[in-house]
Amino acid sequence: MSPPEFVPTFSTGHRFRFSGSGTATKSITRAMLLNLFTMATTTTDQYRLITGVKLNRIRMWAEPAALGAVQPMIAVEWIGLNSPSTIHSDTSMGVRPAVLTSRPPVDSSNRWWSISGSNESEVLVKITPAVGAIIDVDCSVRFADDEAPVVAQGGTAAAATVGQVYWNYLDGFASKTLIPVGGVSVLP
Repeated sequence: MSPPEFVPTFSTGHRFRFSGSGTATKSITRAMLLNLFTMATTTTDQYRLITGVKLNRIRMWAEPAALGAVQPMIAVEWIGLNSPSTIHSDTSMGVRPAVLTSRPPVDSSNRWWSISGSNESEVLVKITPAVGAIIDVDCSVRFADDEAPVVAQGGTAAAATVGQVYWNYLDGFASKTLIPVGGVSVLP
């Protein structure tokens, strides 16, 4: 009897968690997902550790209006290729928090793997958080095995430590309003 097929590429599911510090709608691209986990190679550049990512689900929670929520509404809008513009939203009322769970539409590019160098500028989803909202992004991720090194990702703050692994902002290096949480090293 022969041993079963073996695939050496390290892949796993992971939940990234963020907190919203603003209420403006943020467009999330394939590149932003690929940049969620990186290593600083200089004080101003970083390299991706994720070479493939697939978006499986987004969950959000927001503070109830009774507790002083400035904007008690949260929303997710799927807008990838072959995807009907699909908006999922919820508004907190009284003491009930806003809660939503949303998966990418069936047969849309939102469900495809994002890999380094492939249409990284495509916007997959728009997220409208509330201040203090918790955003969970459930993904399948692949890490490099025998792939060529990816191009350096600019935008690291000057205070980055060379060799340090960082969790990056969901909405990118320039915006920095969807902040990683959970005791992780956050890109400066």
